Amino acid sequence: MRTLIACLFCLPWLSGCSSLPPKDDLIAKSAELLSKTGELISRQAQNLGNWGASQHNAQYDRELAQLFDQPYIAPLTRYLNQHGSDASRAEHLRQVVEERQRRCQQVASRYAERDKTAATLQQMRASYGDSCPGQIEQFAALLPPARPGATPRPAADTANTAQTRPRTAPAAAPAAAGIDRQQANDCYLLFTIKNYSQARDACLGPAEAGDGKAQYNLSVIASSLKRYPEALHWARRAAEHSPDGSYQLGQLYLRGQGVEQNPASALNWFEQAAEQGLARAQYQSARMYQRGQGAAPNPSKARQRFEQAARQGHRDAQLALGLLYLHGEGVAVDNGKARDWLLRAARQGSAAAQYQLGELYAEGRGVPADTAAAYVWLSLAKDNGEPRAAARLQQLRVQLDDGQIAQAQLQVRRALEQQR
Repeated sequence: MRTLIACLFCLPWLSGCSSLPPKDDLIAKSAELLSKTGELISRQAQNLGNWGASQHNAQYDRELAQLFDQPYIAPLTRYLNQHGSDASRAEHLRQVVEERQRRCQQVASRYAERDKTAATLQQMRASYGDSCPGQIEQFAALLPPARPGATPRPAADTANTAQTRPRTAPAAAPAAAGIDRQQANDCYLLFTIKNYSQARDACLGPAEAGDGKAQYNLSVIASSLKRYPEALHWARRAAEHSPDGSYQLGQLYLRGQGVEQNPASALNWFEQAAEQGLARAQYQSARMYQRGQGAAPNPSKARQRFEQAARQGHRDAQLALGLLYLHGEGVAVDNGKARDWLLRAARQGSAAAQYQLGELYAEGRGVPADTAAAYVWLSLAKDNGEPRAAARLQQLRVQLDDGQIAQAQLQVRRALEQQR
């Protein structure tokens, strides 16, 4: 069989940036930055025959021209996620870092003219939290201090009983006057590249000074080291002014790490983060409503949260939403919507979504029946580790010739490349 040819674009898992450290230092570390995400892209490119994986500068120049022609910041972050481990792109990565920082500064300038309120801060975080956290920290420092007792912690922070979900957003981060910004930047970068031993030292000072991102980082690091009381301490502090902190605190309650396990309290914290627009919290809440974990099963609420996360590009939420429509769980069966959401997840390398797309094409559900297209999708799923695909491929292969498969490869490539 010919080598499968395809290329994946539209990667929505966004990674955060910060007020960036000196450019030379950042680019020197770019080969390591977000390497885990880069591994997914590299593996997918190999599975698809390395279509579009040329190392020529002319190609990179064309990519950057297209990237810079569009006005948004998130695609710049996606480019850094995708190619951060490719040392041959060092100069192009430098240009993307500079352009992202320029656009983040424009965002900061726009928000500097707006009211310095918690609502404005929340809007800024929802729109740019994954790409411009440094500028968000600077805006947060301009907010007036919260009145003592204005935003108390939910009862789950101090007790292990279910309580009414908090309805107000956490207070803004404390004034950043005492925070060493260079040390905070080092904390962010070292945490991003998972150099936890050095990140812990770099994050401690900013965290103690009230930097919510550093507090969250320390909680995650402590959890990875199974120092759960320490993780709980930093998560509680981060949750006061950070949706990431609320999410992390929810994880500790869900797992019973450093605190008695309490799914109801966990769901409360996930919901607080979900209300502030954090996609992974929306997904986690949806899963708990779907399972009846921490609350009675609520298919409608589960679908709502899945869709919120999916629209932000959360891959697993896109897959889950596609399956809901495919099987009619809490919604009417809609093969067309199922196909659309599964395709979005498949573009991000979801083997399960690729498998389901193969089945849709094989059965003609939501799409015209096409055995060759089914074979290509199932081959992608198999290459990405989906165990159900191998047997199905054997059934379909005898029905096809190489010409049909080659034509289907082109069709699938176009589907993967299509911007949605």
